[in-house]
Amino acid sequence: MKVMVVAGEASGDVYGARLAEKLKVLRPDVDLVGLGGTLMQAAGVRLLFNPTGLSAVGLAEAVRSAAALRGVLAEARRALSSERPSCLVLIDFPEFNMRLAGAAARLGIKSVYLFAPTAWAWRRGRARRVARTVTKVASVFPLEAKVYREAGADVEFIGHPLLDLVSPAAAADRLAARAELGLGPGLETAATVVGLLPGSRAQEIRLLLPPMLDGAARIAKARPAVGFVLPLAETVPEDAVREAVAASGLPIRVVRGQAHRCMAAADALVVASGTATLEATIVGTPMVVVYRVSRSTWALGKLLVKIPYISWPNILAGKRIVPELLQDEASGEAIARETLRLLDDPACAGTMIEELARARTGLGSPGALERAARLAIEVADA
Repeated sequence: MKVMVVAGEASGDVYGARLAEKLKVLRPDVDLVGLGGTLMQAAGVRLLFNPTGLSAVGLAEAVRSAAALRGVLAEARRALSSERPSCLVLIDFPEFNMRLAGAAARLGIKSVYLFAPTAWAWRRGRARRVARTVTKVASVFPLEAKVYREAGADVEFIGHPLLDLVSPAAAADRLAARAELGLGPGLETAATVVGLLPGSRAQEIRLLLPPMLDGAARIAKARPAVGFVLPLAETVPEDAVREAVAASGLPIRVVRGQAHRCMAAADALVVASGTATLEATIVGTPMVVVYRVSRSTWALGKLLVKIPYISWPNILAGKRIVPELLQDEASGEAIARETLRLLDDPACAGTMIEELARARTGLGSPGALERAARLAIEVADA
């Protein structure tokens, strides 16, 4: 059996690697090939190309990488013809993977889509397009399953794979996480740690790191004993971030990876909207969500997106449980104000922790990646 796995972003690389591990346990003879990053490669996937550095946020930003991705897509289509996998597993990366799904369908190659395009938030026509080309949708949200089922897709709700990768952090775990991250031996329980998570893409770092550092400076002024931890995704160039952090003069511990441990170590987080907010929801750390894109992308998004919130905790809860600071609102002053509210008001932080726990129940139960692997094998064997 040959399974081709295609992921185009850092988060997809994580899921693709874990999925590969599950597939090898269930079918030790499986031949794994695909597109992804270093984690998938380490998990035994024979990589044809690594596109994880080419992904972009927003339509305006995506123009810069479109030409390169067209070339990669052409290579991926040729690989489908030459490799002839028993099943194609698509992970997120919607504009690319929807086209690849169409190519697979024309070749008679069966496919499973994990993290299908968010048609429930905007562009619902994409659900109908996926339904026409994809054999099975492995749905990670109940709302997603409903929209795709209504569009005519064959859908199975598997729950969210993050529940396999992230665990809620107990209060006792906080000091252990701080020690692991080198935040100081014998760190007192009363010490304050704030996590800064500016995103996994270059343009996120460019737009969000400066206001985060400004906000951190204001927090440090109000709370001189505070410390900060900043986990870097594998896709983020380290030197530029370390240079900006050093120039700030703030007590910020920069670590490569370990985002979940950083979340567990922190009393509060300032986090870019995206997968990291979902991870923080599972860990259960109070957060302030921030985001900025180009003005043209923001204007277009306001016309197209039909949901009232952009962060996962608020979407899951169906109401505002964490603050969202978007575009010009994502200033250092606002970041500091909202973060200090969480640090200075235990009741406010406690209420948010309770709301995050309730939102977490909408993600299903652990075991999603094994269910996805079994689904891929089932489709391949059919």
